[in-house]
Amino acid sequence: MAARIRDLEWATTPLGPIARWPDRLKVMVEQVLATPLVSSLVCGPARVLIYNDAAARLYGDRYPGALGHPLPDVFPEGWATVAPFYERAFAGETVQVTGQPLDTRGEGVRADMFDAWLTPVRDVEGRIAYVHMTGHEVGSRFRAETALRESETRHRLLIESWAQAVWETDADGVVVADSPSWRAYTGQTLEEWLGYGWLDAIHPDDRAYTERKWREAMAVRGLVNAEFRLRAPDGGWRWTNVRAAPVLDPSGRVEKWAGINIDIEARKQAEAALRQSEELRRIALTSGRMGTWRWDLRDRLIWGDAAFLDLWGFPPSDEPRGLADFTDRMSPQGQAEMGEMITRAIAAGEEFDGQLAVVDGPTEGRWVRWRGRAERGRPWIVNGVSFDVTEQRLAEERLRASEERLRVLIEGMPQLVWRAVDDGHWTWASPQWTAYTGQSDADSHGRGWLEPVHPEDREAARAAWSRAVEAGIFKAEYRIHHGPEQSYRWFQTRATPVCDEAGAIVEWLGTSTDIDDVRTLQVRLEVLVRELQHRSRNLIGVITALSNRTIGRGSPVESFTIRLKALSRAQALLSQSGSDTVAVEALVRAELAAHADGACDRVTVGGPAVMLTSEHVQNFALALHELATNAVKYGALKEETGRLSVTWDVIQAASGRRLALEWVESGVDLEPETVTRRGYGRELIEKALAYALGGSTEYVLTAGGVRCRIELPLV
Repeated sequence: MAARIRDLEWATTPLGPIARWPDRLKVMVEQVLATPLVSSLVCGPARVLIYNDAAARLYGDRYPGALGHPLPDVFPEGWATVAPFYERAFAGETVQVTGQPLDTRGEGVRADMFDAWLTPVRDVEGRIAYVHMTGHEVGSRFRAETALRESETRHRLLIESWAQAVWETDADGVVVADSPSWRAYTGQTLEEWLGYGWLDAIHPDDRAYTERKWREAMAVRGLVNAEFRLRAPDGGWRWTNVRAAPVLDPSGRVEKWAGINIDIEARKQAEAALRQSEELRRIALTSGRMGTWRWDLRDRLIWGDAAFLDLWGFPPSDEPRGLADFTDRMSPQGQAEMGEMITRAIAAGEEFDGQLAVVDGPTEGRWVRWRGRAERGRPWIVNGVSFDVTEQRLAEERLRASEERLRVLIEGMPQLVWRAVDDGHWTWASPQWTAYTGQSDADSHGRGWLEPVHPEDREAARAAWSRAVEAGIFKAEYRIHHGPEQSYRWFQTRATPVCDEAGAIVEWLGTSTDIDDVRTLQVRLEVLVRELQHRSRNLIGVITALSNRTIGRGSPVESFTIRLKALSRAQALLSQSGSDTVAVEALVRAELAAHADGACDRVTVGGPAVMLTSEHVQNFALALHELATNAVKYGALKEETGRLSVTWDVIQAASGRRLALEWVESGVDLEPETVTRRGYGRELIEKALAYALGGSTEYVLTAGGVRCRIELPLV
């Protein structure tokens, strides 16, 4: 952009040739070009646009033609939106503009968004001649935030679609926070819900069982999975399945418990209906309460007893009815199925068994089961029985729907879910397991699930299963192989037993949760703690030495306090950097700013980027402090005629790379022979650096001021 600005024929623009531009405009253009942020300058009443490379990358098809043109012409679609902001800026106000859309293609498409500051710039006569814009693109952040909100919305909708209530307790399992969903479902007040008041919303016959399951889970920090009856909004009772798990902090301690209640009333009713249907069928088969029939396939006639005819809504009769009388009351699918059964019975003489819906007549909506076999030697004669299976059919449909909801729930969990028997043999693995490990469901059966487990962790996983039955829970942590990435990640695995009505374990239902990032953070925390301890010991040693060398030698407490502040500045730089290194330039500038902030025009600072470790920083910062303090009291920073140059470089010595820093004062009216006192500051520079850091120093008092050279080994 600098080249394009130089080459543009500015004489054709309201700004005129560059040679006649005011110095203030030239300086502002240099500032726009130098900043790494998106930056532009809008000039004069015509709003002529000048911009840098960062802005050019956002302007899309408008680059490079936008240069030197009025801003309203460059962005005609968005000018109406931003014009008021620029008017305020040209009126003298600094304006913040947030979340503005940016059409990078000139097609009215908001491809990006940005935040910006508009700053008025005055000419030499004090009039506002330009507006300086600095900003940065925030479209990616906006899209990420939007995606996060959408994800959270989907998650909330998922939970709310199948959960009666969502709740939390503290680490001891005591309810201390509100759950509007629980209270809305049970009708409890907040006071009734808190503590252990939730037990009052459970059916009296189920409370002892529920409380026992809850306390057992807390004792082993395991999953809670229990079924009981919960008070419903209409005042009745509905079956619920409670699922809860501990939430662990990075140290592995229980931070809280999170749980949900899932309505399983439909499933319980389906199970009860199925049991009732089976019982009715048993009674029908054993007590003769069923319909019998005889079917002449050749003449298409059916004789039936009163019970059989009643199933189809016909009155009792000794006369046969035509097949059409029955098929007319069947669905098209039922008619087709009947035809297939008849064909098989005639061709092979085999028994047929089917359920056909009655879709017309007095018994519409019922399901009738046919079961019969052709006679030997006369395959056109079929004898059989029929009975009503409507309740059984509906119960089966409800059960299938409940199982489908459970399947969707399990497969929607972020954990790897699986089922096993007592000895650790898996019987099923969820799609999450197969997608993560690349192992098929069949391959994971039995002991096959151990194959993706890290070889060093397999024995621990087997040992955990040997303790599971006695402990009532399976828990272990091991690494699992991630197929596509060819890597291992740590997982926390938990499983609880599923028992029958007698309390015997039928199977185990388990989950494996990715905790690799948590373990990594724990290791990092341990490293940081050790580093903090190390730094603390070093810092205490330096402070002790300062105390002994100042207060211990009779110097005033103020001297000790000032040196502590210098040490504090060095520690602040270490904290700000987020690592165990600090730049030499940062140390120098921080110390000079503390002592000579008003003399910056008489100070020269420069050198390459050099990083010092935490072991160097403390003593080196104290040495700079002593040099700066003396310069303020006696040297270059005391009088207006004084000058100070602080420069450094990296040199190669026989022992390796070294930092060489030069502190040179000039313009000081100093008589070296009159300065005879050698205080702790000079002692620290000449001796302590050499002792503590293996450095070397040259400290010379000249007529013009102090000249000091410090060399330190670099890692």
